[in-house]
Amino acid sequence: MLKGIIRVALVASLMAVFALPAATASAATRCPATFQVLHNDRIGAMSLPAGAYYVTVNKLTCAQASTLFADFLQDYDGDLPYPWRLNASAKSFTNGSSSFSVKLAAPSPPAPPTPPNGGSTTCGGSFSVLHNDRIGSVSLPRGQYTIAIQRGLTCAQASAQFAQFLDMPRGVPAPWTITGSTGKASFQDNMGGFAFTATRNSSNTGGGGRSAYVCGTFRVMHNDHIGSLYVPKGTYEITLPVGSAMSCTAATRQFDAFLDAEALPRPWVLNAANATFSRGAGSAQTFGIDPISGSIR
Repeated sequence: MLKGIIRVALVASLMAVFALPAATASAATRCPATFQVLHNDRIGAMSLPAGAYYVTVNKLTCAQASTLFADFLQDYDGDLPYPWRLNASAKSFTNGSSSFSVKLAAPSPPAPPTPPNGGSTTCGGSFSVLHNDRIGSVSLPRGQYTIAIQRGLTCAQASAQFAQFLDMPRGVPAPWTITGSTGKASFQDNMGGFAFTATRNSSNTGGGGRSAYVCGTFRVMHNDHIGSLYVPKGTYEITLPVGSAMSCTAATRQFDAFLDAEALPRPWVLNAANATFSRGAGSAQTFGIDPISGSIR
């Protein structure tokens, strides 16, 4: 079948806009995004390998739990501020009737080597900031941002960290520091030696209302379908929704393979309502397609 890729911007892995519900959960609820632990860490007797973590909250918002978890990661001895209590075996934290727990979703891939001679590595794709935001004194207008790595992180890790920082308008937690100007932020971890920048693209037309990492574009050469999903010819963006554990490269290859097969191999499932594909119910391996013009059905 005559299909081809016009342009695909590749990254090492996902990340997404860290969408956090504002309302307090009254029962145990898993947050829609993951929290990235950048290196093997611990909180007292609780061992936390580097990777993405699911966060489940009870009578807390996801934003509150995210901030608390970041603070607790600085308490290496596990001596949490009163009245918080740690259950290392359950990986949970309790304060009276309020609590949250964490669970490893996917371990982090090895970090790439540090760019030579103080240079940087530009990540493919773009990171969508959905509304005008700020982190400390740095203003970050809504739009698409390019992330560049200076030291010790993968693109996935830097994207996840940026997403978490966007939920911290008062500033980044120690040992991180932030400097910059409107539309450009530089982040540095003075303990772990990590560093990256996020810069708003000069050709921005706004945030687009997306809550996903945009990989790049894919050209479908003629009208096609994948199972019950009709995919007319045109140009599509490949997106990684909040919580996805796929890379842009893997998502693009899967979409191409699905078009060739005109069906989904097991265990992949389709949500035709929002044009997303998941490797089984509840799987973090998920991606979506979004037509640049026209519509799919």
